[in-house]
Amino acid sequence: MRKPLVIEKADLYGDWISIARQRLISSGFDVTKLATNDDVGQEYFNALLHLTIPVLPRQVHHSDSFSCQPDLATGLASFLAKVENGQNLRPHMSRGVKKVANRDALRYDWGIHHFHLGTTVAPDGFVTRTGPVLFAWVTDAAMYLLGIYPHGVWNQQQMLQLIHRNWPVLLEPYTIATAGLVHHLTDEEIGQARRAGVTVAIEVAEGVVVAPPGGGMPTSGHSMRAVRGNDCLHDSLVSMTDMLCDPGSSFHQEGESKGIYKTRTLSYTLMDVHGQCLFIEKNNNLRYEVTGIPSLPAL
Repeated sequence: MRKPLVIEKADLYGDWISIARQRLISSGFDVTKLATNDDVGQEYFNALLHLTIPVLPRQVHHSDSFSCQPDLATGLASFLAKVENGQNLRPHMSRGVKKVANRDALRYDWGIHHFHLGTTVAPDGFVTRTGPVLFAWVTDAAMYLLGIYPHGVWNQQQMLQLIHRNWPVLLEPYTIATAGLVHHLTDEEIGQARRAGVTVAIEVAEGVVVAPPGGGMPTSGHSMRAVRGNDCLHDSLVSMTDMLCDPGSSFHQEGESKGIYKTRTLSYTLMDVHGQCLFIEKNNNLRYEVTGIPSLPAL
C-alpha cells in the first residue's frame, strides 16, 4: 500500500508577493515602504496599469480640435515619432512614475495619460518638463491625441467629450444605459469628488453617460483596477493552494494515476523562471505553468 501524500509546503500567494516585490525592485521602484502583502500586490498592479506603458509601435490619431502651439511643435513631432516607431515613452511621463505608490487621479478615473514634450533629456532620464502637456488615450495599437492643456488641468470633462465625439467606440464598454443625468457636476466638483474618493459618471453627450473608463478610486486613493487585479490574483492563487494542500483533490488524483509521485512528501513553490511563473514541486522535480500572472513591461 502506498503511503499517503504529505503536503509539506504550499503558499502560492505568499510566493507571488516575493516575486512581485523582486520584479518591482528590478524595475527600479523603491518598495521599502510597502509593509503588507496587499501593499505589494496592489502597487504591483498600479505599476503595471498606470506607471508603465508597453513599448509598442502605435498609430497616431488626432481629435478634430487638436492644435499645437509653435514652441511645442518640435517636441510634439519628436514624441510622435517615438510613438509610431515603438520607442519607450517613459521619459515623457510624469516623474511621479518613479514612485511605486504614485497616485494619478486622471489615470485612475478616466484612463487618460499626460506627456511632457521637452526635447532634451535630464540626468534622470526624463525629458525637460513643459508647462502645457499632451493629453492622450493610449491602447496597445494606437494613441489618440486629445489636446495640449496646461499642466494640472486634470478635471476637464471636455476630454471625455472629445473621445466620445471623435472615437465613440472607445467609450462603448463604459456606457451606461440611462436617459441622462439629473445633475451635471462642474469640473471643480469632479476634482472634489476625486479627492473624497467618490466615483462619478459623466454625461459626454446628451443622453450618453459613461462610468469612469479608468475604473475609478476607492476612498483609500488607490486605483480600483489595481485593487481588483490584486484581489483576483489573490483569490486564484489561494484557490490553487487549497487544491495543492488537499491530497484527495482531482489534481493529486490525476498525479497518482500517472504515478508521478515517487516521493510522497510534496513541497510546492511558485517561482519566476525567465519571466514566466511556474509552481514547482521540488521533491519530484515537477513543473506546472501558471497563466494569468502579468509581467511588468521593460522600462
